[in-house]
Amino acid sequence: MKISIDRTLPVSIQAQIVGAIEYGIMAGSFHHDATLPSVRALGKMLGVAQLTVSHAYNMLKKKGLIETIPGKGTYVVRERKVHVFDNQVEGLRQRFQQLLVDGEALGLSPSFFIGLLNQETPETFNLPFKIVFVGNSNRINRSYLDTIRKTLSFNVEAESYTFHEFDELQDEVLDQYALYLTIPHCIPRLRQRLPEKIQIYAPYLLPSENTRMRLASLSAESRVLLISRFGNFIPAMLEGVRNFAPHLGEIKVITLDDDGLQKALAVWSVVIYSTGCHSYLQQFPSSEVMFEYRHTPDPRYLREILLPALHQYTQNYLRQKG
Repeated sequence: MKISIDRTLPVSIQAQIVGAIEYGIMAGSFHHDATLPSVRALGKMLGVAQLTVSHAYNMLKKKGLIETIPGKGTYVVRERKVHVFDNQVEGLRQRFQQLLVDGEALGLSPSFFIGLLNQETPETFNLPFKIVFVGNSNRINRSYLDTIRKTLSFNVEAESYTFHEFDELQDEVLDQYALYLTIPHCIPRLRQRLPEKIQIYAPYLLPSENTRMRLASLSAESRVLLISRFGNFIPAMLEGVRNFAPHLGEIKVITLDDDGLQKALAVWSVVIYSTGCHSYLQQFPSSEVMFEYRHTPDPRYLREILLPALHQYTQNYLRQKG
């Protein structure tokens, strides 16, 4: 993943580096290659002091997101069980690809295997245990859970907590859930309270289809105000907006706690805000165009990583229950 900075933004370079790596983890950019540039290499690449990069890396280490192995380099930390299972799924995928090749040699098309799978796989399945999603907003957590249910076609009893609520839960409540879901770069925060036996999965998050469509529909003359709850998310949010709406010209960025927020809202005709700003912004008059820059769970992660994990966990759970 390319790590970049923007010196025109009202965010420190250190915070931008931290935010870029956190967002890369959230979007799954480090899924196949978790290696980060060295402090010296990244400093040279960005044209910033090595001390700035070092401070950013140290902050990420304190959060449990990266680790440095002497003589080998700096890496993004991944859940060990998830990493092992991911490798097993990848091995299975490679064997299936070979099966397709063998089938083709016999004159069988992929539809032959699809037919077999449709015969064996039920349309829906029920999870016999409770799961929970922990995130920044219960409103967004529930929307993620709805997307997961629809994408994977399963029934499950699921609950939602904000990170603050999670921190306040008693241990006996934590033990009620067999599996936890969260945001990728927040796994270490949950792991501080959860034993290793409890699995944590974190679907990669991508800008939602509705967000992409609304960005593309904006006119080139639109004067756009971006509002972020967190300063270090501004660069990633700005990059996403420019990616899906490259035709836009004038764009201003601001954080939710900026003293000039109310004045800016009165001036800019188009307001796009990050998740976590919704409730606070309700106190101000609405702009001509105002919408949330929302994310959605990556369907490929859901089908290729989470679904097989849920099947495996369900089998183990039922086996233990006898």
